[in-house]
Amino acid sequence: MAPSPAPQDMSEPPHGAPRAAGEALRLAGDVRLRADLTQLREILPTLIDALSDAVVVVDRSRRLVAANRRYLEAFGARQLQIVGAECHEAVNCREDASVTGSPCGACEAIQQKKPRRLLRTRAGADGRPRRWEVTFNPALGPDGEVTHVVEVWRDISERSLLESQLAHSERLASLGQLAAGVGHEINNPLATLVAGIESLQRWLKRGEIDEAATADAAETLALLEREARRCRETTDKLMLLAQPAQTRPARMDMNRAARDTLSLLNYEMRKRQVRAVEELDPDLPEIWARASGMRGVCMNLMMNAVQAMREGGTLTVRTRREGEGITLEIEDTGHGIEPAHLDRIWDPFFTTKPVGQGTGLGLSITQRVVTRHGGRVVVESKPGEGSRFMVWLPLRGPGGDGV
Repeated sequence: MAPSPAPQDMSEPPHGAPRAAGEALRLAGDVRLRADLTQLREILPTLIDALSDAVVVVDRSRRLVAANRRYLEAFGARQLQIVGAECHEAVNCREDASVTGSPCGACEAIQQKKPRRLLRTRAGADGRPRRWEVTFNPALGPDGEVTHVVEVWRDISERSLLESQLAHSERLASLGQLAAGVGHEINNPLATLVAGIESLQRWLKRGEIDEAATADAAETLALLEREARRCRETTDKLMLLAQPAQTRPARMDMNRAARDTLSLLNYEMRKRQVRAVEELDPDLPEIWARASGMRGVCMNLMMNAVQAMREGGTLTVRTRREGEGITLEIEDTGHGIEPAHLDRIWDPFFTTKPVGQGTGLGLSITQRVVTRHGGRVVVESKPGEGSRFMVWLPLRGPGGDGV
């Protein structure tokens, strides 16, 4: 009798079943993925329209191919009107290019294949100019070339206004700290004016003025004119420092801004026994900038330097041409900055000064102003050896509009 076949273990799947099951799972996963992608493709326009930022897409030929609802609402455009339009017609991307040389962000993103971020001023649907922070994000094709640029426009008008007011408040705070010194600078020539006027009055009362008295009177009048001009120059420098930050950019001389600031700090430096050294390049070229912002930078850095020298010292101010820009250096021989504080000095409201001597906003505002002019600011410091702040600014930068 032939032996009976061994009973089959029904708990094990037949040969090839694991592969078939795996294939079925993979197919099911592909189906779900395609379904998810289809669903995502259907809701993607709705998601983009729901964004609070204005979004527009430009192709490689600089023509607009899509825009979300926020963009249309913000600029009063219609989808049918802007789709297919050239970039420069629908998006004012070469703002003040004839003056500043500021490049088009989308063009730069295409050429460099890197994202760009700029500030732009552009009228909204109501016709009123507004401030926009724009990011230009290139999309690369399979060949590694840019096929489209996605522009995201964020309305920062209110934030810019607050920052401008903050910077103006900081300059006014600096003026408050300078009040005693400025009063002294003005009181001295005013005292001379009063004395000269009294002398002239005495001569006029005599009735007869001889040749010697006439010569003395002429000399006194020249002195009065000189002292009056001195008062006016001091007040002019104050007015330049106190003017609002919204002034338009123009060609400006950083040497003059540095000298004016040192002049306003004369009394404070004498009181603290601080000696000023000027090493200003006489051939320094002018830069494209907002004068109020640059004067604020000089005041913040020089005031900090003077206050850092509690027992006297030397304040050195240097300027020089460096590449396609200029460098302003403010160096002191004060107590220096602790290494643990070097990364925090740019934070708003951070200060190591005694209460009432600083707001903690000066360096934060300085960094923001320099950055928006296309520049950079760095610091070198060692405790007990002083600090040196170096500000580099481009000759043909965005004038406070770029970032």
